[in-house]
Amino acid sequence: MSSHPTRRAAEVLVVLTAVVGLLTAVSVVDRTAEAAPDGGRTWVVDAVDDLYGARWVAADTGSSEVTIEAGDTVEWQFDQAVVDHDLTSQDSGSAWVPAVAEYRRPGGAPVRRTFTTPGTYDFLCSIHGTVMHGTVVVLAPDPGNTAPTGTATAQPGAGPAPLEVRFAATASDPDGDPLGYHWAFGTGAEADGAQASYTYDTPGTYTATVEVSDGRGGTTVHRVPITVTSGRVPDVTAVATPAAGGPLTVAYATEVSTTGTFTPYADGTATYPRLAGTAGLVRARGRTTAYLDATGLAPGGAHLVHVHEQACASAHGGAHFRFDETRAFGAENEIWLPFTADAAGRSGRIEVAPPLRAGAKAVSIVIHDPDNPARRIGCVDLVPDTADLSYAWDFGDGTTATGSDPDHAYAAAGSYLATVTVSRAGRPQAAASSTVRVVVGATTEAVPQTGIAGGPAGVVRARRATFRLTGGETFSCRVDGAGWRACTTPLRLAGLRDGRHRLEARAAAAGRTDPTPAVRRWSVDTTAPTVRLVDGRAPVLRFAVRDRLSGVRRADVVLRVDGRVVRATSAGGPHSLTLRRALGPGPHAVVVAATDAVGNRRAVRWRLR
Repeated sequence: MSSHPTRRAAEVLVVLTAVVGLLTAVSVVDRTAEAAPDGGRTWVVDAVDDLYGARWVAADTGSSEVTIEAGDTVEWQFDQAVVDHDLTSQDSGSAWVPAVAEYRRPGGAPVRRTFTTPGTYDFLCSIHGTVMHGTVVVLAPDPGNTAPTGTATAQPGAGPAPLEVRFAATASDPDGDPLGYHWAFGTGAEADGAQASYTYDTPGTYTATVEVSDGRGGTTVHRVPITVTSGRVPDVTAVATPAAGGPLTVAYATEVSTTGTFTPYADGTATYPRLAGTAGLVRARGRTTAYLDATGLAPGGAHLVHVHEQACASAHGGAHFRFDETRAFGAENEIWLPFTADAAGRSGRIEVAPPLRAGAKAVSIVIHDPDNPARRIGCVDLVPDTADLSYAWDFGDGTTATGSDPDHAYAAAGSYLATVTVSRAGRPQAAASSTVRVVVGATTEAVPQTGIAGGPAGVVRARRATFRLTGGETFSCRVDGAGWRACTTPLRLAGLRDGRHRLEARAAAAGRTDPTPAVRRWSVDTTAPTVRLVDGRAPVLRFAVRDRLSGVRRADVVLRVDGRVVRATSAGGPHSLTLRRALGPGPHAVVVAATDAVGNRRAVRWRLR
């Protein structure tokens, strides 16, 4: 099963072709495929997902590297995949002409490439780039040539932006051939020569690569990591839970906010030049809130969006960020913000809050192309970075602690002002601080604990909602980020628009107010799925079914031909159908009826000749 959340922004793509009275599924011809010349060998590289993780495995070597001869073909297969992958070429060694960016679901069509020019060709699955790198080494046709050897260095290898780095490569050739040096700095910038310098302006982790060539097809490639940090400190907020009571043990937290602005990049500079918007990440104790609001997109486009672990200028954002790098990639271990653009090409505010605190590697958010998710079209760098922050707490009672989220028990009643100071390691002059007041009472009287009972959750069709508030004598509420207002229980809401909603409520009793609001999230969906004709030219009928909020299952798409339900089997991927029975001569009336997860239904008719 695919790991991507197509259930939330579902698209069912059905391809029908009439050939000699039979409708069959059409397979997409891969644009990168090339027939191997006579005598050339085909080498198979599999995308493998198993207990050992995600990786490329060459059938002949058992590793992610395969060595071939000029004229041979490499075929990347996805039969052993369990989650979605892409095949993306990297010019960190020899340049791929043309470049490759192909997205595949498990069991998808293979990607083939015939290599005619000697060199070292790097590739990866950009989704899982941390662990899914591979290399194709194409040997020169000259059997008597020996490749050069060498080393590469970078000084300094780390520091705050802007960081000027001096690169040097030393190499020798056993055959005495003159050598050429080509540097790629990991940002798209390049230079020639054994020595080079480059200034990194954006914080992030980069890989600089030098390829040394002897001019006869022999090459050697060396990589040098570069880490660029920020001079600023992010905005921080001190949080105490609970903030009042007695006796009192407080769970403190430092909320750290990083933000940025979307720009079109990579393939998006040509296809989505007006892409814009904002995004951010708020790290908190036991929670990370990620949000975005993008514009300049195509109406109705279903976009995959993920938090990534490299800056936008470094390998186009690199791989997806993972909370736990010892665990596999997947929705529960990453941060996903998928959306479907509205009729004006806007995402609206998209927000998710997985129950884990993100580490320092969560540095960018990438929007993917809706038609080919292997292509990346928009990116935002989340700044300042959090890689080398230190946290110092003063609890206001003469005790201190370090770390972002400490606990502290107060022994005496009183009012205390706790302060957290966040600074860069080794740079105390760059710091930010925040305070929070804690009131410790002399009694054990509890602070109100707000609860929200009843009412909708998940996705519903109703534009009205009724909730029961518990835990206090009086309540204050706010809906969808509006201002706080007094409210009563039961709380009744009406006129809710389609989209995501958020209710926050705080209980108060005996002069105390719950400092931590209770939250309920749900979505309203009263709109039927859209059924769009993609290609109506005979003998092909191709249509797409989409639903922005609820999703559409394959079983809830019904195909009728001439008034009868036509039985079909899945074939050619999870979004294709093949008819089990042949049709006679036309014309035929074709009806597609789609029902989303909450019961909204739409039927569209075509006539097939």
